[in-house]
Amino acid sequence: MSRDHHSRRPLIDLVHSNSDLDVSDEEDAFYAVDEGDYLLHPKWRAMITRTSNRIPRRLQRYFVIYAFAAVVLLISWRLYLGPHYSAYQVEQARLDAAAKLEPAMSAKPEFKDMLQVKDLEDKHLPRGEGRLVVVGDVHGCKKELKALLKKVDFREGKDHLVLTGDIIAKGPDSPGVVTLASKLGASCVRGNHEDKVLLSIQEAAEYHDPTIPRPDVDSVDRPVDVEETAASYNNPKLLKLAKSFTQAQISWLQSCPVILRVGQIGSLHSVAVVHAGLVPDVPFERQDPFQVMNMRTIDLDTLLPSETREHTPWERYWNHQQESKPEVERTTVIYGHDRKRGKNIQKHSMGLDSGCVSGGQLTAMVIKEGGEHSYVHVKCKGYVD
Repeated sequence: MSRDHHSRRPLIDLVHSNSDLDVSDEEDAFYAVDEGDYLLHPKWRAMITRTSNRIPRRLQRYFVIYAFAAVVLLISWRLYLGPHYSAYQVEQARLDAAAKLEPAMSAKPEFKDMLQVKDLEDKHLPRGEGRLVVVGDVHGCKKELKALLKKVDFREGKDHLVLTGDIIAKGPDSPGVVTLASKLGASCVRGNHEDKVLLSIQEAAEYHDPTIPRPDVDSVDRPVDVEETAASYNNPKLLKLAKSFTQAQISWLQSCPVILRVGQIGSLHSVAVVHAGLVPDVPFERQDPFQVMNMRTIDLDTLLPSETREHTPWERYWNHQQESKPEVERTTVIYGHDRKRGKNIQKHSMGLDSGCVSGGQLTAMVIKEGGEHSYVHVKCKGYVD
């Protein structure tokens, strides 16, 4: 037989059989399953299998999904939701306990040349097509203020502008903002930056240069001449800012109250505008003006406000207290001041300082008749860190 013929034979023919080889070199018992190898008895497993076979696959998938969701929810509760809920319960208990305390009442402040409370004229309340446009801390950003008024389609003579204080300082054009606000017939409350400038000018006029015309006596439109040697006037930036205003602009700033009592506006109930905050259950006339312009938190053990962040945010306690009052006695506060917390909208308090001067936004709360309101903002360039 030729090599070619041999090479064409099927390969299987070349395999030699070996009857001595036992292809099953293990006992059958080796592959047997011991009933003890299962967590469940075979009878139970068979029952579960029969039951699961009767359940539609769609329901089986739903069961797996719901079981997974339940596990995720349980883990979330243990790690996050549960601790936060416990902290919430503790805070609510503290708020309830604080509500039983008598608020600290200071004597009626008798600060010279400072208006504590002013009522908004009835004609400025939002009625018909007229709106109330409340704007947060402008800080000298005149360009952004004009852009915001354009965006809300502000109509001079129909709408009324209210500023939450700190309309000056830090930004590029503080005098321009004052001039624009005055031209529009706007209302404004006294912020901590207006307070610093006005008190420093007053001190300079009274103790360092008696020849300087007082804002409430002489409102001639000329630059204010402030002595650089004034005791509280050692801050070069503050001195430069004070000197940038005319006497008429200083007089306008001085006419801004610490608290603007707006009045009843439908679903917003009684409305008040301040720069920083208010202590619940203390009459406006007895509020500490410094804290109204500077407060951020309130100590629930003493009910004393503070400009620090060491205690409970004042607006949290304010909202808690308003909810416990009859609707006719509730007050909504619109404020600015707290750039760090930013736009902070709650049921009975609206914080509008959204950090315009540091590159954030300038925010307006536009209020219509009946209390319906919305929020509009514009992006700001940013002038300070």
